[in-house]
Amino acid sequence: MSWLWPMGLMAILWAGMSEEEARRALTRGLAAGVAALTMWGLVGFGFAFGGIGLWVEGPEFQALRRVYTLGADPQPLWSLIGLSGFFFHPVEGAPAALWLHYAPAVLTAAILLGFGLEGWPPTAAALAGAGLGGLVLPLGMHWIWGNGWLSRLGLTLNLGHGVVDPAGAGVLFALSGGALLGLLLPWSPRQPSPEQVFPPVHLPLLGAWGSLLFGIGWTTWLTTDPLAAARPAIEPALLARNGWLGVLGAALGAGLYTGLVAREVDLLMVLRAVAAGWIGGMSAAPFTGPWQAWGWGFLIGLGTPALVYGLRRWGVTPQSLALLYGIAGVLGLLGVGFLADGRAGVGWNEVGREAFMGLPDLGVVGVPGWGRPADPGQLTAQGSGAILLSLWGFVAMGGPAAMIRWAWTEWRRRREKSLASPESMPVSSDSEGGKAAEEAASDSHSQEQ
Repeated sequence: MSWLWPMGLMAILWAGMSEEEARRALTRGLAAGVAALTMWGLVGFGFAFGGIGLWVEGPEFQALRRVYTLGADPQPLWSLIGLSGFFFHPVEGAPAALWLHYAPAVLTAAILLGFGLEGWPPTAAALAGAGLGGLVLPLGMHWIWGNGWLSRLGLTLNLGHGVVDPAGAGVLFALSGGALLGLLLPWSPRQPSPEQVFPPVHLPLLGAWGSLLFGIGWTTWLTTDPLAAARPAIEPALLARNGWLGVLGAALGAGLYTGLVAREVDLLMVLRAVAAGWIGGMSAAPFTGPWQAWGWGFLIGLGTPALVYGLRRWGVTPQSLALLYGIAGVLGLLGVGFLADGRAGVGWNEVGREAFMGLPDLGVVGVPGWGRPADPGQLTAQGSGAILLSLWGFVAMGGPAAMIRWAWTEWRRRREKSLASPESMPVSSDSEGGKAAEEAASDSHSQEQ
């Protein structure tokens, strides 16, 4: 069921594409997805969860106990990167289940990246997917899900419970959105669109089914985590209820906006708002109440048309509107800081197992707290995580892309300059014959004299 998650995302992205655009996007998405999953199996899993055995009790993960961190503590408080589990060794039993569980998450991020690379050949999309699945995404996963340094901000800097992102709004979508922006800026020319009307929807039924599969697959994935026993429990009923309430609020918000502006409800905008509602609300769903979840989704739905319009005016092509879901990932991380009310997450990231802020059984809580003591540190941690994950994706993928672009431009400039120089211009046979005739006439004239 978890594999319905990336399939649903593909269907939602297809809804706004013509047949030819959808064919090209599928080719890029599959190329990026296959490359990302391959690199995830070879090295990515080791970077992400190579040190999980240091924090998870039990013999099944004891082969995954190597990390890189500052200092020589054999049981470090936090780490930067995992260093075991490469090339499927030793990935058997529980580690194999962990590897397989996170594969749909890697594929989802890679599809978002591949579909957004409008105009790129499949080979280039595959290279981008390999970089995402082999290094860029695994490091983000380690920092949040592998007991990395961002998850430990509560212990090291007293910032709430550290960065809390159980659903992957920031790890997957904010990071891959930053990576997509970093690749598009140097290589894809922007095409500002002055259009005032909403873009047409090509496959509405497919998009509707996709939004349903997207939510079902994501919820199933989140509730079947092999590491669930080592973390505070997430109540599936609360997660599903708040997730769907947020989606309903997003659909209502987008429908109300487009109905008032265009005098009719725009289906494609509603579908995009539904996907943004899933991404923006799933990480906060286990920690908040129903009205907060619905209201947050409603605000996301109201803001989706404005975001789409702003991206189009800036010059983002319709296919590259996958950037919208990167922005939704940032909102998903911030949602935990705004919506969490302390009802769940006791002991999350090893913070407040006995008591938190002087209160027993107080879980993750943000600002304003919703009847519980507010914790500005949690909102600070969530905002820092959103910025750092997006920036990491942008720099890690955009930096090499910018250098390659600069080298390519410099090579072309020098080549054109060398071709245009007089020394490199070939001399024609007519000019050579004229020169010879002039020299013969000059010799004969001198002989007569």
